[in-house]
Amino acid sequence: MSWRFIPYAEFDGAMNMAIDVLLLERAQKSEPILRLYGFSPPCLSIGLSQKLPLETVERAKARGFQIVRRPSGGRAVLHFKDLTYAFVACEKASSENGILEQSVSAAYKQICAGLQASFQEFELQAELGSVEASYRHLADCFLATTNADLHLAGRKLAGSAQLRRRGSVLQHGSIPLSLEQDIMPQLLGVKLEAATEKTKRHANLFELLGRGLTTQEMNDAFRKGFSSAFSIDFVENPLSLEELEAAEKLAFEFKFDEQAQTA
Repeated sequence: MSWRFIPYAEFDGAMNMAIDVLLLERAQKSEPILRLYGFSPPCLSIGLSQKLPLETVERAKARGFQIVRRPSGGRAVLHFKDLTYAFVACEKASSENGILEQSVSAAYKQICAGLQASFQEFELQAELGSVEASYRHLADCFLATTNADLHLAGRKLAGSAQLRRRGSVLQHGSIPLSLEQDIMPQLLGVKLEAATEKTKRHANLFELLGRGLTTQEMNDAFRKGFSSAFSIDFVENPLSLEELEAAEKLAFEFKFDEQAQTA
């Protein structure tokens, strides 16, 4: 028995969200799936119910960033010099192949254990965060570390969000690789103190390692990490032409409507 690993590939923001939702909708007929991906062009993704000030929209467009609405909740994430993951599986009670707990927090811990094991491939010991009451009032996902996120020495290393449909679960999230500390605050119009080790907004994986990583190195580390956490092999199986064509039909749902979705 094995589960599916979809290796790193890049798509625009709407297509990436459509692929994640397509995999979620087919989860009841599929083995669990781990997918790695990037955004081309770079993209600002916002939570399902989040609104953006017009000034932020204009700044993002001026920098060449697309804007997309995620099907999941949470706050704004800048997909630029980052790695994004998605994990799709069924709840234990909903499918013979179900593996995830029905409790949202318990399922987060299960999936984040896969991320933690992946970081351990690089000898990094990431820890789960804790709930912060002020999180919902923040526009920026990486300004708070909740129990759905991972941090290293207090600096957020991975931010995640979940979407559930008919007993199936999608968790996806962003891992900064070499993202400058001030770009997201600039987009949001937030004044940022001069970055020190104590005030840095987020952790960058490449900075922590002291080197960059190839796509193959990231594919290998996350596949091995999730295999270790769930005690099962992940076999590489890229997206099929049929899946890509089906996702293209869904992509329009996630494109940003400036007039309807600005504050």
